[in-house]
Amino acid sequence: MLKPSTFASATTDAPLEKVWLVAANPLLLPSFSPELQVIRLLGGDRVQLGSQFEGDQLRGERTWTTTSTVTKFEEARVFEWTVGDLEAPVSRWSFLLDAHPGGCTLTQKVVLLGGPSPLSTLIQEHPQEAESVIRERLDLLRERMAVTIHGLLQLA
Repeated sequence: MLKPSTFASATTDAPLEKVWLVAANPLLLPSFSPELQVIRLLGGDRVQLGSQFEGDQLRGERTWTTTSTVTKFEEARVFEWTVGDLEAPVSRWSFLLDAHPGGCTLTQKVVLLGGPSPLSTLIQEHPQEAESVIRERLDLLRERMAVTIHGLLQLA
């Protein structure tokens, strides 16, 4: 069964190594998001496979904290984290890097996995509007990912 997903990409002439340094640093993400307020690394200051981090979220007047686990970490290629319980995840986010002559492409992707979240609660409360709610959320996430991608590439 396909899960709802979206992505944003941009190409840069910055070296892959510099793009990787910013893409694989979740502490930078709140700089580009009106929803994600702060990230705290848990259990150390080095991000690697299995690392966890918390993110404080704000949407309207609703606040909540998520815990994410780094589920894929391939140096200079893929940085992926899963939000929520790994047995019932909320979403899976990733940065994908693709080198090419003269630079690289950075892609951010999200897959909604349906675990407990404000979005899943809204869908349960209004199942007849599920498709519209998901489409609107994906549209918003795609817009915000484009801002994040461009911001990270400027830092690189």
